[in-house]
Amino acid sequence: MEILNAVRESVALKESRSYGPLIGHFEARKAVAEYSGVQDVTPDDVTICSGCSHAIDLVVTTLAEAGQNILPKLNWKVDLKSLENQIDENTVAIVVNNPSNPCGSVYDKEHLCEILDVASRNHLPIIADEIYEDFVFTNEQFVPIASLSKDVPVLTCSGLTKRFLVPGWRLGWVIIHDKNGILGKEVRKAMSNMSSRILGASTLIQQALPRILKCATHRSMYMMVEIKMSVFPEFTNELQFIKELCREQSVLCIPGH
Repeated sequence: MEILNAVRESVALKESRSYGPLIGHFEARKAVAEYSGVQDVTPDDVTICSGCSHAIDLVVTTLAEAGQNILPKLNWKVDLKSLENQIDENTVAIVVNNPSNPCGSVYDKEHLCEILDVASRNHLPIIADEIYEDFVFTNEQFVPIASLSKDVPVLTCSGLTKRFLVPGWRLGWVIIHDKNGILGKEVRKAMSNMSSRILGASTLIQQALPRILKCATHRSMYMMVEIKMSVFPEFTNELQFIKELCREQSVLCIPGH
C-alpha cells in the first residue's frame, strides 16, 4: 500500500508531468545508489532507464559497435577456459547474469572472483544483469559482483519489475562501478546521449522511487518454492513433476537449484 500511495502522491507533482533529465532525476538516482548496497556508489554513477531491458540495451549500444561482440554467460557455472578462449580483438564486454534466469544458478564469491580474474586479464568490463537479486533461497547468498571487483569496471543493470511486481511501470537503472576511472567520462556521456532516444524514463515513477525502494515487499512476480521430491515418489525426476503440475493445476514451474 505504501508503494501505491507513493505513486498516487507523485501524480500531483508538477515534476511528474514534464520531461526529466535524460539520466534521471537526482533524488531517484540517489535512492538507487543507496539501495545498491555497494560501497562508494554515488548518484553520478546511476542512469535511470525504462526498465532493466532498456538498461541492458543502453549499456550494450554504448559499449559495442557493429561487428563487435559481447560474450554471454554460460548456464550453471561459467566454463572459464571456454570463456577466455572466446575472447578476441572484437570482444568489448562479458555479460554475467546472476542470479540466472532461467537456470536458477546463484554464483558464490569464489566463482565471481574467477570471472573477474578473466575480465581483468583481458581488460574487459562486465555487464551484470542482477534483476533477480532478491530471488534466492534462504540457504543461498546473492553477492553483487561489483562489490568484489578491484580493477574491473562493472555496469550493473536492475529495476523494479521482478521484486515489486510492477512491469508496467518501466523503471530500471544502470550503475557504473568504476573506482579506477578506467571507462573515463566517455561512457557516461555516451549513455546520457543514448538515453535521449526515449527522452528519459517515467518521471511519475521516478518521483516515487525514493519511497518505493525503502519499502519491504512481500510479493513479487514469481514465487520461489523449494520442493522435496522425496515426498512425491511417483515422479522419478522434477521435470515429470512440473509437467503434471502444469497439466493438473495450470501452474507453470521452472526448475532451479
